[in-house]
Amino acid sequence: MRRTLAPWFVALSLAAISNAQQVIAEATGTRGPIVAGKDGLVLPAGEFSVAQLIEATARYLCRNYLYDEASVADLRGFVLQRAVALDACGAEEMLYALLATRAQVVLPVDEHRGLFAIVPIGPNAPPLPITSIPMRSRAEIVQRPRLHELVTTTLELPLGDAPRLAAALETFFVLGDGMGPIRPRAAAAGPHTLFLFGFRDQLADLVQLVRLLERQLEPTPAPSLLHRLDALEREVVALRAELLALRTSGR
Repeated sequence: MRRTLAPWFVALSLAAISNAQQVIAEATGTRGPIVAGKDGLVLPAGEFSVAQLIEATARYLCRNYLYDEASVADLRGFVLQRAVALDACGAEEMLYALLATRAQVVLPVDEHRGLFAIVPIGPNAPPLPITSIPMRSRAEIVQRPRLHELVTTTLELPLGDAPRLAAALETFFVLGDGMGPIRPRAAAAGPHTLFLFGFRDQLADLVQLVRLLERQLEPTPAPSLLHRLDALEREVVALRAELLALRTSGR
């Protein structure tokens, strides 16, 4: 015989599920436990090592991050003055941003299977092969404007003049040199294609700026012949009505 669960038991069970938390990393002497629950990934106030942050984010996002344990162990950790709750996008954005402060970047190895590599950048690090840096479309960059991901992208300029724009951007980027281990770069691949390299959050504003410039430089379309004929026809009708009114009044 089937038994109906009491309403209070169902409500209590649902509340327990909604409040359930998974411990991602146990507490240490410098911080509380890292947990995942209804508020997302919760990083407590305290001190974290770089490896602890990587492992906690990997477990929360169900990903694999490959990194050199010995090299990462030598990196200075992080201190949070207050707890931070992060959803999936926020956890990824914080990981990328904090790693960049330690001259580390995340590169996809097999993005569809959730496999990424964390590698050092900067003058003392091995050069990054351009093929390992993901190519993102204009739409993808605009969708995630706060993600500090190293990317390349191309912008098609219908009005041309990509070489002059690339030269102007390179001058602008040089002015901001020294702000990080990698500065954005711009190059022209013909008169209509602009090639950009840099972090996604750095390029997001630039992509929007280029689109704004395109709109401002777009020529105002001339009225079509049919529209002009319609306007002339309306003027003729108005003149005829005015002449008829004058004749009727006897002037």
